[in-house]
Amino acid sequence: MSRELEQWLLEERREGFKEGFKEGFKEEYKKGLEKGEDRVAALFKRMKADGRLQDFYDALDDEAGREKLYKEYGIE
Repeated sequence: MSRELEQWLLEERREGFKEGFKEGFKEEYKKGLEKGEDRVAALFKRMKADGRLQDFYDALDDEAGREKLYKEYGIE
């Protein structure tokens, strides 16, 4: 197989993968984003009700801190 043919096949595979990803995972990606937004909103509401807004703001930049708070509040 020639080098040009190998390169062309590789590029076609990559393009096919990209198109398949766009089509096959677009809805799943959107659902994941929505779930993440719902999760953050639920945490914010619960912490606001508890008067813990500073803890919430601190956790925005701290992934481990957010996960700890999700567990504390039972948010999956």
